[in-house]
Formats: sequence, structure tokens, C-alpha cells
Amino acid sequence: MSTEPLLRFAQHLRASDKSENTVEAYLRDLRLFSEWFESSNGEDMVPQTITPIDVIEYKAYLLQVKRFKPATVNRKLASISAFCEWATKQGRIEANPAERIGNVQEVELAPRWLTRKEQYALVRAVQKDGNTRDEAVIMLLLHTGLRVSEASNLRLSDIEISQRKGQVTVRDGKGGKHRVVPLNADVRRALAQYLEARTEAQHDYLFVGKRKGQLKPWGIQYVASKYAYLARLDKVSPHTLRHTFGKNLVDAGVSLDQVATLLGHKNLNTTRVYTRPSGTDLARAVEKLEIK
Repeated sequence: MSTEPLLRFAQHLRASDKSENTVEAYLRDLRLFSEWFESSNGEDMVPQTITPIDVIEYKAYLLQVKRFKPATVNRKLASISAFCEWATKQGRIEANPAERIGNVQEVELAPRWLTRKEQYALVRAVQKDGNTRDEAVIMLLLHTGLRVSEASNLRLSDIEISQRKGQVTVRDGKGGKHRVVPLNADVRRALAQYLEARTEAQHDYLFVGKRKGQLKPWGIQYVASKYAYLARLDKVSPHTLRHTFGKNLVDAGVSLDQVATLLGHKNLNTTRVYTRPSGTDLARAVEKLEIK
């Protein structure tokens, strides 16, 4: 595999203010494509050797051999197209061979979020078996919708709480966006209890790990998974709590533009996902037809 084009493409992505996680996702997709390309064609995968039929065959391989879901296939095709589009603008090739390759069609369902009963079970688990830090983490994610990296990077100065109001300032959200999210009474209470018991540290990050260092994203992932397990809930991550926050807002009648602002979405189409029916919603709809 020729690494030079991939390294140049990665530099381009970083210069375009893409997060390191996004850059790594693009590179993983392209390395997988490169492995398939070289085993199928016996030559290096570089922009000049990619043809439309290669992309079509790879799409079929992902669906029929790897058995990937449509969303996964479409994301991998998008990575290839972005790479080829970059190569076109760089003058390495005349046209993007992936440009006219259609996505796999699918019925889009809502992402996983927690029902009210599941939310109560999760909160009960952390209140019963957790400490003040873990409860503050869960309540913050559930009632602000912060991304896991945003929660990990919070500083003490980003939190403002009083008896009647409070807010959290996200200074470096996705795409470098800055936003302020109000804190409701439940989060204020949990944060106040945690801050009172918070251990001393050599830094001013809000959440402190066992070794008095910053609680990293993987640590926050572990907190969410731990109490989801204790609450007997499946497939719960910090992003599940972010989706739950968005769904709760929509169900409460909050306008989509306000939900988008609170979540830090650039496009309202991203926020409209919370108006789609989930698998649970569809199951309930079918159950209504039961003959009793």
C-alpha cells in the first residue's frame, strides 16, 4: 500500500479542522479499501488506479461478503469519495471515480435512546451503588447532552451553579464551536455534591480520575457502561445519553432550533433524527393491533 497519498489526505483533513477521531475513521476506511483493492487487483491503491467499477465491486463486497449494515457501507463509500475528491482537487486525477456511485438505501430509524423507565433505572443504579463523581457524570450527560470528549475536557471554571440557576460552557465543541447549556436542578444538585467532595488535583479539570488526573473519555465511557450494567440495560454509552437528552427535549415540545443549539448541531437535519420513530416506537405501534 502506498502511504504517501493517505498521509497527504490526513494532513488535508486536519487542516480542515476535522477532529482526530474523524481523521482516524477516514484512514481506517481507506486502509480496509486498500487491502481489498490490492488483493483483488494485484497493485497498490492510489488515486490513479481507482476506477468506478472498483468502487461498485467493493460496495458489493461490503454488503454481500462482510455483511455490513447499509449505514456502515455508506460511511465507507463516503470516505473513498472524499479521498478521491481531494485527489481531484490536487490534480492527481481528472475526475472522482466514486462520485456517481449511489448509497445503499435503508429505512432510517432513530438512534438508541433511553425510555423514561430506563432513565430512572440508570439514575437509581448510580445513586444506589455509585459515588458523587459518577452521579455527577451521569446526570450531566443525561441532562445536557454533552459529547464524551466535551465532558472530559470541562474545567472547574466552565461550571456556574447557584441555588436557582446554573450553566455549563463548552469551549471547544465539535468543529471548535462554543456553546452554553443551562443546568437544571437535578444536575446542579449532583454537581454541588460532587464539588464539595471532590479530591484535590494538580489541574482544574472538572472530573478527576482515581489517580487524580483528568477523567479521560474512556473513563467516562466506563462510568456509563458500569451503571447501565447494574441497571440491566443493554448498549448504553455516553452518546446514548446524548440522544436521550435530545429526545426528551423534543418530547417536551422544545423547538428543533433550540434543541440544535443545545446539542451543538450545525444542521437542523441532524436534529430531526429525534423526530423519527425508534424500534421501540414501532414495536408499540404494532402491539396496538393485538386482538385481545
